[in-house]
Amino acid sequence: MFVRKSLVCLFTVFVFCESGFVDNLEKCKINDGECEKDLIQSVIRDIAKTGVPELGIPQIDPIAINNISLAILNVIDITLVEGTAKGIKDCIVNKFVTKVEEGRATMELTCDISIKGHYKVFSNSPLVKSLAGGDTVTGDGNGKVKIEKLYLKLDFHFDVERRNGETYIKCRPDKLNYNYKIKGKMTFFADNLYIGKQEASKLVTGVLNENWETLISSFGKPFMDKAIYIMESFLRKFFGSVPTKYYIIDDLSAYVKDN
Repeated sequence: MFVRKSLVCLFTVFVFCESGFVDNLEKCKINDGECEKDLIQSVIRDIAKTGVPELGIPQIDPIAINNISLAILNVIDITLVEGTAKGIKDCIVNKFVTKVEEGRATMELTCDISIKGHYKVFSNSPLVKSLAGGDTVTGDGNGKVKIEKLYLKLDFHFDVERRNGETYIKCRPDKLNYNYKIKGKMTFFADNLYIGKQEASKLVTGVLNENWETLISSFGKPFMDKAIYIMESFLRKFFGSVPTKYYIIDDLSAYVKDN
């Protein structure tokens, strides 16, 4: 009897948690970009920090970023061993346009992002040695990167599908395109950086901060790919888990794509 009552209570909590979230969503016309912009803004703001576990929607602020390796100008190797990124929940959605007839949507947003954690760096390239007096550059410590006014534009495709009598938006990650631009600046902080045996954290980060615009063209893509994947996955799970009737006024039956 106890087990049975416990299961009933658990089911009730699940239903009411899910219902409370979806019932409070703003409803929009399918081509009302201004309303949809506000809808997506509220979704990011309200659930990015907690996710909605019962719907399979993950937390994305903060988000773990581990074991990302990259080469700066092919002369310095950096690995973010274990880190976290913050700021996604405060992103500003600047624009959201849906073209349901084409199965396409475009989103533009601006974010202030910080990434910090345990890093490793190494370089013994001739170029770096010539600049560092013949010594290698090494590091194994704590680092942080602040990105101000990161502008992102996502262009993604979707299908309208029917499942269990309900219509859903199914995002297609295979057709996702994006571009980005840092409209503010990027700032680096790090400790335990060495040139040979000499501690040189201030010197090295100073060089990075003076030349971040040149450097971002070399190493920015791996981080941007990760950021876009996180955002796309978050939205894909939201749209794939919540029936359109909770946030779209129109009947989308005419757009359902046959499998």
